[in-house]
Parts: sequence; structure tokens; C-alpha cells
Amino acid sequence: MLSTTLPVGQYLLDLHARHKQNRSGAQANYIPELTRVDADLFGLSFVTMDGHIYEAGDTGTLFTIQSISKALIYGLALEDHGREAVLAKIGVEPSGEAFNSIAFDERSNRPFNPMVNAGAIAATALVRGTSHAERYARILDAFERYVGRPLAIDEAVYRSESETGHRNRAIAFLELNSGMIDGDVDEHLDLYFRQCSMLVNTVDLAIIGATLANGGLNPVTGERALSPGNVRSVLSVMNTCGMYDYAGGWQFDVGLPAKSGVGGGIAAVLPGHLGIGVFSPRLDAVGNSERGVRVCEDISGNFRLHLFEDRGGGQDPIRRVYRGTEVRSSRVRRQQEVEALDHFGHAIAVIELQGDLSFMEAERVTRRIGSEISSLSYLIVDMSRLRRVDSVAENLLRMLAQSIAETGQQLAIVSGIPRLREIAGDNGHGSVDLALENFEDSLLRRLAEVDPLAPTEVELESFDLLRDWSPEQLAALAAHVTTRTFSTGEVLVEAGAPANELFFLVDGRVNVSIAVEGGKTRRVSTIDAGNVFGELALFGAARRTADVIAASDGKMLELDASGIAALNGDSNNTHLALALAVGKSLADRLGRANREIQALSR
Repeated sequence: MLSTTLPVGQYLLDLHARHKQNRSGAQANYIPELTRVDADLFGLSFVTMDGHIYEAGDTGTLFTIQSISKALIYGLALEDHGREAVLAKIGVEPSGEAFNSIAFDERSNRPFNPMVNAGAIAATALVRGTSHAERYARILDAFERYVGRPLAIDEAVYRSESETGHRNRAIAFLELNSGMIDGDVDEHLDLYFRQCSMLVNTVDLAIIGATLANGGLNPVTGERALSPGNVRSVLSVMNTCGMYDYAGGWQFDVGLPAKSGVGGGIAAVLPGHLGIGVFSPRLDAVGNSERGVRVCEDISGNFRLHLFEDRGGGQDPIRRVYRGTEVRSSRVRRQQEVEALDHFGHAIAVIELQGDLSFMEAERVTRRIGSEISSLSYLIVDMSRLRRVDSVAENLLRMLAQSIAETGQQLAIVSGIPRLREIAGDNGHGSVDLALENFEDSLLRRLAEVDPLAPTEVELESFDLLRDWSPEQLAALAAHVTTRTFSTGEVLVEAGAPANELFFLVDGRVNVSIAVEGGKTRRVSTIDAGNVFGELALFGAARRTADVIAASDGKMLELDASGIAALNGDSNNTHLALALAVGKSLADRLGRANREIQALSR
């Protein structure tokens, strides 16, 4: 694993450290017990759609959920009665008043919305049950499905709220008098005080947000907390009314459905992507967590999470992942190196990206890399299929590259965009094949403590192709080849020329290239010493299909048409042995190509 936190986790740690210095605001004092909470506590958490949790700070500290419960109770009322019935009892318009204001929508004789106290009390009054105990059990069960664990109330806060909640009693009895609610008001209020006193932590808030982001399905437990249709209604009201008198400013600056509580918590939602939980007890003038608001402003701005941000088409950013044992570079190596890469090539991995890369996609990519990196020495990130990479994603990739570098592992980036290649420093490449070849060379150097690029002259009898030949056959071949030296850049074979010669590469390397559109050439493969090229010469009249150009100074043995003819008539069946050996080599390479195609077709 990486020795440091994944980029998103590291970002949260940095964000926590930066905002921990902010000590502005004051704790809620109208519920006396809330003033006993340590004002310096501060935690933040992300939960993704596949249930991955990021956290920083005091994320395990329990605190009372307070008004964040209003979103959950509204959802339960919708489940019990349906949208139209609830809408007849509770409006959905911002009130323009304080959250605990004794004010109602007189035109429709109902509370303005379920996110103010009047609306939340009315929503609690709608929770079905034949008794107080049954109704409380249903509320507790609903909350536990959101967070995925057993919950309890803070008895001290519950008593404090019950003993001092005179304003809420006034609201409830006015609602009863106006026909907005019915039933036992004291029972409704007791349930309301209990739900607000429920103990949660920052991760719980993020899971609540992620559950709403996931269409009502808890991404950690897989349990449904709310039906998808009612999720839409809950998020709509959170979006317009969830942050008290800062709801408009919140939407303008942060742009996420959210609900805050006077206990210092905030639960925010990026639908389809993410839940965010923040806890810090000091509140601003309208009753939202001072640190929490500032943190969410930073998160939304830095990660471009605003609901109306253009995030592209939502395509899975990971196209494919494969290892160096499944797909290798086009380099034609000696058998010893081939076998080493077959055995140890799993230390190299390629991850292909596609589509648009913004925060959510980059988070998935960096986390996937984090899950793979412990078994890797080399990682190639192929970004050549990306349409767009925003600045947030680019910064996360830079953080990842730094973390990988600190472990001693190596990262290569393949892209046609120079600034993206530069993230990997000297390991920026224009093609996956070049990056693979570079890392294969590095791996072979580590395994054998020799440099596969170092000049090594290979005697004819040491060619893998000829390993099963008799001394007589080797002698016959040696008698008909001529030695030829070459210099870097020299054209050894031209495309279109007659294929009359077979070449045994004794020293150096050569590149095989073909012409492509626009007058350019593309490297097909690189051939190392100890291998042959020009095999068409053995199989009748043909013309060369590619150029062969010296990649280094070197030496080769040339078997021309007359030599091939001479071997065809000798008594050692040398021509047949050569044709069979070349055919087997080509078949082996074709078999590997087929396996690579299968790997790339998954």
C-alpha cells in the first residue's frame, strides 16, 4: 500500500488542519446541555457511492443530531402518507424566518417547510404507530437504516430539551389549535425531542448523505432507508431550506442539498456521487456550524462539487486494468528475458482511463490505484483516451504521483498533452508500448542486476531459435552467412523491397517501423540481439512490409537467397530445420498476441 494517505484522504487531513485554526462562532446555549460539549472538536468525512469512507479529525466523537433529523423524519412522513398528503400538511417554501420562529404560512394554514421547527414537529406528528413506543421504535429503525448501526439518545440532552423546549411547545399547541396537527401534542413533542437527541458521529452524517445520494440505499450496508421518489422530495427541500437563513447563500456558494443542526453537524449530498459529514460545535449567527460552512465552501470550490457544475457525461473513468504478464511491449527479446517477464511481469500494471476526469472520477481512479499499488513496482496510467481533465483531477493525480514516488515505486503517464505527461516527470510517454518497454527494461535490470540495453554479442549457436540444432546444422548455416556491421539510424531493410535475406541479429537493437497517415512512421517493435528478422525470405517470393532501422550500432549475420538455396539442398535438412524453427517462433509470438488481445478485450 502507499505509505501515505490517498490523495482525497490527504486533502481532508490538510483541510482539517487548515480550518482547525478557525475558532469563530459560539455554541448554542438555548439548550443548556449543548454548552458542555468541547467547542474545539472538529471532524469531517466523505462516503462514496461504493461505501468507501474518508475521514479526518474527531470523526468518532458522538454528538446529537439535532435538526439534521428533520430531513429523515420528513422522509418517514412521506413513506407513511405519500407526497400529496404530506404536502397538504407541510409546505416546501423557504420561510425567511429563523428556524425556531413561531410563524406559519397563513394562506395555506401549514408550516412553511419541514426544515424549520414548526414543520419538523408537524412531520413528527405524521409518523404512524398505535403507541408512543411503537412510533419511537419506527423512528429509531428509520434512523438506523440510514447510518447502518444501532443508535441511542443522549439522555442528558433529551432532558435538557424537554425541560427548556417551551418555544417548541408553543409552536405545537398553535399548530393543534389551527388544525395543522392532531393527536397527543405532548407525545409528538417527546418524540421530536428524542429524535433531535439521537447520538451520531461525523461518519454517520456522511453515510446519511451518501444514502440520499444513492437513491435511498445505504452504500455501506446495502439496506434501503428511503424510496427513490421520496429521496427526490427530501433533497429538494434540503436544497432550498436546509441551511436556515443561509439557504440561499449556501446554494449560491456551495450548491449541495444539505441540513445542519445546532449541535454543530452538517450533512451534505452530491446526488449520485457522495455524502459529506462535518462536525464542529461553534455556530455562526444563523445557527450553522461556522467551521462546517467554511469547510464545505472549500470542498465544493476545490472539488467543483456544486450541483450545477458541468461534470461531463458520467462515464466510468476506468476502461481497463491489466498486468505486465498479460500484455507486454512489442519488444522482441531473448527467451531468458521473455521467461523472466512471464514470471515477474505482474509487478507492472497499466490502467487505462477514458471520458472526463473531474473530482469524482479522479477519486475512483486514485482509490483503485491505491488498492493495486501494494503489489506493484511500476504503474502506467494511460490518459490518451480522456476527453477532459479538470484542474481538481489534475491536482489529485499530482498528489498521487508524489505519494508513489515516496514509496520508491515508479509511475508513468501516457498522454498527448505535455502537462499531463509532466506529472510523471521523466516517465511521461506518448504511447503505452514505450512505457511498457521502459518499465520491462527496468524490471529486468533489477532481476538480473544487468542492463538489458547493454551491448552483448550473441554467438550463432546461442540463438534461442537454434538451441536444438546439431553441430552439423550450425556449421552448415555458419558457412553461408556473411557478417555485416551497422550504425545507429541506418536503414537495414526497406518496405517494398524484395524479401531475399534472413538476418541474425548478433549485436545491438533494431526498430521495425511502418508508414502511417500524414507521412509519419510508427514503431511496430524493437528486436534485441539473439533474434532474427526478415523471416519472409524463407517462404517464397515476397516483398518487405516494414522498414527495419538500426536503433544502435551493431552487427548481424546475413543469409541471402543463394545461401538459403544452398541450405535447401544439403544433407543435414538445414533449410527444413530453419523453416520449422522460424515457424515455431512466429507461432509463439502469434499465441502471445492472441492472449494479449483476449486480455485487452475484457
